Amino acid sequence: MTWTRYYNFVPTKAQEEKGEASGNFPLQPFGVELVEIRDDPPHLMDFFNQWEIKKVLTAVDVGTLGGLVLSQEQVYNHIFKYWNREVVWNLIDRAQQIPIVIRDIDTKTEYNLYFKKSSMDDCFMISTFWNRDFVYRRDLKEGDMIGMYWHPQSSSFCFSVLKRACVAECEKPF
Repeated sequence: MTWTRYYNFVPTKAQEEKGEASGNFPLQPFGVELVEIRDDPPHLMDFFNQWEIKKVLTAVDVGTLGGLVLSQEQVYNHIFKYWNREVVWNLIDRAQQIPIVIRDIDTKTEYNLYFKKSSMDDCFMISTFWNRDFVYRRDLKEGDMIGMYWHPQSSSFCFSVLKRACVAECEKPF
């Protein structure tokens, strides 16, 4: 982080009226403050490792009651940085469901689902048809590893199955 001076040349309405009333409208800056500027490079997508959210599916994720559970850390670090403040506020403070699009990269299909904050804890969920559109259609099982990332240009999640769980047949001796 570096610091720089920020000069405020635009007067407030009160300063403007005071300057006009006195007859000497100042041309010097009205205020100077130190501003911290981030030196972080812009976020660039790594196309060899684009899956910012990697998750091994749990029984809750593939069960019939809920949806895909994402941790608060995953959501804040990899999704909210792309969303505007009002959408995040509606999701967190107003407990609204946000409609989202998930693009299945493997099958080249798109699905409309909902993203919401869990009412029980600080996690977030992708729900409403998650089971139908992903668990059953893609035959997802507990232990499968999936990858996701937010694609800012299309305002959608990209999804892929990265690794299938080893079933009982993998453990049989030859």
